[in-house]
Amino acid sequence: MPKLRAIIVDDEAPARLRLRELIERDARVSIIGECASGADAVVAVNRTRPDLLFLDVQMPVLDGFQVLAELGPESTPVTIFVTAYDRYALAAFEAHALDYLLKPYSDERFERALARALAHIEMQRRDELASRVLAMLERRPADPTRLAVKSGDRVILLKTEEIDWVEAAGVYVELHVGKKVYLHRMALTDLEAQLDPARFIRIHRSTLVNLDRVRELAPCTHGELYVLLMDGTRLKLSRSYRARFEERLGQSI
Repeated sequence: MPKLRAIIVDDEAPARLRLRELIERDARVSIIGECASGADAVVAVNRTRPDLLFLDVQMPVLDGFQVLAELGPESTPVTIFVTAYDRYALAAFEAHALDYLLKPYSDERFERALARALAHIEMQRRDELASRVLAMLERRPADPTRLAVKSGDRVILLKTEEIDWVEAAGVYVELHVGKKVYLHRMALTDLEAQLDPARFIRIHRSTLVNLDRVRELAPCTHGELYVLLMDGTRLKLSRSYRARFEERLGQSI
């Protein structure tokens, strides 16, 4: 991971020096600027777009909260407030600060705050990368043999032939692959249009099944049948989809 870029903002030189000494102990962080006022901080952050901001609260003219207000949520880096006043703690977290260091703080307390910030930024970067990869894949023409599914901070490329069955779940679908279930944001109708129609068929308004996984059919009630899969899963074949299923099989059931 490239070094994280940090800016220190405090109107007191000794406070800035202490932060610098502590930050420089960690090789994963590079200090790209120090500011002695809130106004300078706004300019520096907008110019350099740091990953991390150590921000004092009480400063003349423009305090720490006003700095964040000036920057706006889209331009605000991960922020750790550093102040001698505990009465601002609640407001700091309401302003979406990651941590709140109360002066005088110990080296250990600072190290915990920095470690938390590094972990948070790394997770952000992973999420952004996964989202970019997924967006790139989604812009490509639909491939009926593969499906890009976001799982946590990863993007998994599923071979559609490995999918046993699919169930609608609101604005998502649940993809059943062996013992695993993947949640994928897509309407069932849209997914059905993307999948190979020679392999997948709708058996219920909320269910698609891979025909290669079907072992047998068993009677249910009122003209409906159960579709039994190789792994023992039992799914209902509703009357409204029975004719279509028979057509696919090429025979009446």
